[in-house]
Amino acid sequence: MKLRIRLPGNPQLQPLELDDETQWSVFLAMLEELSSIPSSSLRVLSGYPPKAVEPDFANLPVEAIVRDGDSLIVQRGEAAVQRGTSRGVYVPPSSERGFFVRRVCPADNSCLFHAVAYVTQNKSRTGGPQLRQLCADQVLSNPKFHSAVLLGMEPIQYAALLLQPTFWGGAIELMILSDTLQVEIITLDLQSARMERFGEDQGFSTLGFVVYTGKHYDAIAVNTTYNSPSESQDQVLFNTRDTRVIDRAIRFVKEEALSKSASP
Repeated sequence: MKLRIRLPGNPQLQPLELDDETQWSVFLAMLEELSSIPSSSLRVLSGYPPKAVEPDFANLPVEAIVRDGDSLIVQRGEAAVQRGTSRGVYVPPSSERGFFVRRVCPADNSCLFHAVAYVTQNKSRTGGPQLRQLCADQVLSNPKFHSAVLLGMEPIQYAALLLQPTFWGGAIELMILSDTLQVEIITLDLQSARMERFGEDQGFSTLGFVVYTGKHYDAIAVNTTYNSPSESQDQVLFNTRDTRVIDRAIRFVKEEALSKSASP
């Protein structure tokens, strides 16, 4: 039985091969070794959008719980919000302190992936290629959802195109990244301040912002100092229930659109 596993802190899927009779409890022990997370705290998600795998009996074989070829996401269980239906890491509502700042991403046809990596991967400046690969993996792992009707071509063709460094990402990739990373992604158009929300109805507990000029994506964050160059002080994730931070982000984008810095 062959599976693909995404461990915490690593957006790339790694292959894992099991004997057909491997029990779920043994599988969890293997994941504990790979992730350094105690098996009692492991949370495994499967499907699209990802949902927690909760078998009734730990001695069931893995093949009775998930399918050969499935992609699984491994998380630390206590990191999940337990109240209501929220999923993801809990972030308390932000205060009114701090200033929004735009973090410019390279204009190399991968700006969407760079921007999302910055807001979802702890301000990573190198995670864009991994997120591009993650999108391609998700397209291939769920061809029924990512159908030719949705993609405009066969999934295997779309995935190959997506892996080309000259291919721009768009709404499909934002949808995939939001669902897979379990973060609501809000895009704000710098020309019109129009807002699009990806993952709004999925019960995620955190959100991040990216801005779009019509031809380029950047990240935006909140910093304690006005126009600070210090990215280490950026807050990039916010509570999805915090409507104030969304209003502030919209105001910032409107102000940014009036300034000369609206072009990358």
